[in-house]
Amino acid sequence: MLKQDMSKYSIITLEEVHSTNSYALENILSFDDKTVIFSLHQTLGRGRYNRKWISDNSENLYLSFVFKPNNISNYPFANLTQYLSVVLCDLLNKDFNLNPQIKWPNDILVDGYKISGILAESYMENNQIKAIVLGLGLNVNLNKNTIELINQKATSLSVLLHKNFNVESILNRLCDMFFENYDEFVLKGFDFIKESYVEKCSFLGKNIIIREFNEEKHYFAKSIDSDGLLTVIDENNMESKIITGDVLC
Repeated sequence: MLKQDMSKYSIITLEEVHSTNSYALENILSFDDKTVIFSLHQTLGRGRYNRKWISDNSENLYLSFVFKPNNISNYPFANLTQYLSVVLCDLLNKDFNLNPQIKWPNDILVDGYKISGILAESYMENNQIKAIVLGLGLNVNLNKNTIELINQKATSLSVLLHKNFNVESILNRLCDMFFENYDEFVLKGFDFIKESYVEKCSFLGKNIIIREFNEEKHYFAKSIDSDGLLTVIDENNMESKIITGDVLC
């Protein structure tokens, strides 16, 4: 294990781990606020609803942020994944000249293919949130043959740009960009990223299907509200807000 101290955060690098999120939660008491857990290999990566994240390729990016905010009551827990999704989209656009889009709430797509997923989990004590672990998987050098074996609509930087990339350079760049405005985001909440987040949501103003647990429902995606929730109109012209679920199309 290698620990790298930066000015605003620290990075712990592991050779192999079952899941960076699980590792962070299991060892949460030993980590400081703003610690980043980075692993070269991840054997049991997972996404939302315990979906498996194919992650046996050491050339992809697997990391988790650990946060232990002092002011729990005003911390924007619900919008943390959305903040990371905006930061990652900005990185992919600025550094790789890509045009990524967000599939609500926080999957990142390029040309309609998933390149990254984000998962936030909490650590509780006495029924109170004491820490947040924010995980990210980014397909960097995942090759086309492996993607075809996954049997899902996915892509990677190497497939899109026809060359391989240094994963640790992307890690450092992402962390720098994330923490550059992190304190301001914590202070202002979703309002700080709303314009950028909405701009990157390709499904707004369209008919969509949302899967909530095992049920699929048809809606019109109207807008993103001031709290980051998705406002929809159902088939009976009734308006409501979606708190959790997956946009399928």
